This record gives sequence, C-alpha cells and structure tokens, in this order.
Amino acid sequence: MSTPRTEALEALRHYAARYHESTRQLARWMNLPTTDGTALGEILWAEGEGAPLSPAVLSSRIGLTSGATNAVINRLEEQDLVIRSRESSDRRIVTLRATELANARMEPFIRRSADHLEAALDDYDDRTLTVVREFLVRLAAVLPRADERS
Repeated sequence: MSTPRTEALEALRHYAARYHESTRQLARWMNLPTTDGTALGEILWAEGEGAPLSPAVLSSRIGLTSGATNAVINRLEEQDLVIRSRESSDRRIVTLRATELANARMEPFIRRSADHLEAALDDYDDRTLTVVREFLVRLAAVLPRADERS
C-alpha cells in the first residue's frame, strides 16, 4: 500500500537511479571508465563549490579504497584531466583539481542539464529547499557506510 512515506522513499530511489545514470553518461561523454568519470565529476563539483577534495575524501565519496582511488587519480592525471597540488600551509595535504582540458570537455555536458536543474530548483523557495536538505541529510545518516562493519 502506497503511503506518503513509501512514495518519498520511492522518489529518492528513482532520483538515485537517475543520478547514477547521469554519472555513467558523463563517463561516456568523457570517454572514461564509469569509476573514473564519477571521480572526475566529484572533483569538479567540489572544486566548483570552493572545497576541492583530497584523495581521502574522494575515496569516501566514490566508495573505493585509498589504493584504488590512487589508481583512478593516476589514470585521470595521465589523460591531463586532473592535477594534484599542495596548496595548504600543511604541504602534506594534497588537493585534487580538474585541468582546463577537463573543464573544457565537460562544459557542454554540464551546460545541457544546468539550465533544467536551475529551473527545477527555482520552483521552490529557500525554506522548502532547507527542509528538503535536512530530510536528505537525515536519511543519508541512517544508511550504512562503506567504512562500517556489518
């Protein structure tokens, strides 16, 4: 029986499936394996938000071990799509940045959906978006994480 709760969860499931499909499309657009495309998307998103990722944070976002994440970063560097830099006062901290080439190649893909996304968000006021954000953060907090033991 359908209830507002099950409908909300179904909508989230649908969104998650569409989001994963969009990451696969991005990878195809960039001619990358899905994991590499997902990593590049995360790097670009974080950089766009003014909070570039470290390899450790990228690892947790894409659900890979540090060794596997390092291999992804190496492949992206070999294709001149990502650079590692040491920007903080603690020179041990590595920051991942997308290159100009990556930005230029991805821009048409991102532009395709950015206007539609903005239009969808424009339908809601800030208060509603804050409630939605709190709802999503709370639900995400109850899901198991890769670093938790069963």
